[in-house]
Amino acid sequence: MTGARAKVLYIAGSGRSGSTILDRILGQLDGFFSVGELCNLWDRGLVAHRKCGCGVPVDQCPTWRGILARGFGHQPDETEASRVIALRRGRVRVRHIPRVLATRRRRRDDDGDELLGVLARLYGAVREQTGCRVIVDSSKAPLYAELLARIPSVDLYVVHLVRDPRATAYSWLRKKQLPDFDDVRQMQRLRPLKSSGLWTLWQTMSELLMGRPPGRYLRLRYEDFVADPQPAVRRVAALVGEEPSTLPFVSAAAVRLQVTHSVSGNPNRFETGPVQLRPDTEWVDGLSRPHRALVTAVTWPLLLRYRYPLRPGGRLWRRQASAVNR
Repeated sequence: MTGARAKVLYIAGSGRSGSTILDRILGQLDGFFSVGELCNLWDRGLVAHRKCGCGVPVDQCPTWRGILARGFGHQPDETEASRVIALRRGRVRVRHIPRVLATRRRRRDDDGDELLGVLARLYGAVREQTGCRVIVDSSKAPLYAELLARIPSVDLYVVHLVRDPRATAYSWLRKKQLPDFDDVRQMQRLRPLKSSGLWTLWQTMSELLMGRPPGRYLRLRYEDFVADPQPAVRRVAALVGEEPSTLPFVSAAAVRLQVTHSVSGNPNRFETGPVQLRPDTEWVDGLSRPHRALVTAVTWPLLLRYRYPLRPGGRLWRRQASAVNR
């Protein structure tokens, strides 16, 4: 397989959108390999020593040690990882968006670009070491996907996963233990104003940067995915030219998950065995009225674009949600 292009199925969108569970389900398909949020390999995996989805620290995981040895000839140390982190931060932060939008249509010579060279070696090593046909990457960040699109050895496809911003705002407010360290540390939390602003920015940038060319971009609402997951998974697989003969579902809405080697993501990446998929409507009652009004006011243009009701929680909305949940 040496010399072939690495086919990358990139899950774009915003945080708390359900990307980890979609990533993991796709990772169960024959020929697919789930890497989680691979953009975080260097800081969370090699510097912070967080756990791989298999339960051991990333830098001690035999799978990742093999991938890194194949791609770089050795296990990168913290100094080398910090160099890549600095290069990445210089390209994917929000303040770089105007420059990216202004220059992306111009012809560029990327030969000698250090960061692109590192990423090309990494994704090529994942493909060669695992023997997969498709790498599933749920990094979500649109500017990171823009980098991958510029690598000649990467064949990029994008599924843009969208979730109601009121649901994501509620998720950002909740306390969740971070299981990577076996201590009391918790996941990052965001206030609704910030989470809704980031939601709007990341959806907009995902469409602007990755909505073309046709045939390489698919937009999927999280709510539609969990309501009828099997057709959704087949649609996503078809985007990359795959027609899986079997899916890892044990019922219409229950999936059996095996261990994956995700380097970062939601804590559910450690769950194995049967997992029930169901619409999460807890936010309708859990998110306070002031917070719901704030998020709706910030995001309403895209709420309408993505067919979300401006006033969820009414009798008709609840009846529909209940029907889906049965």
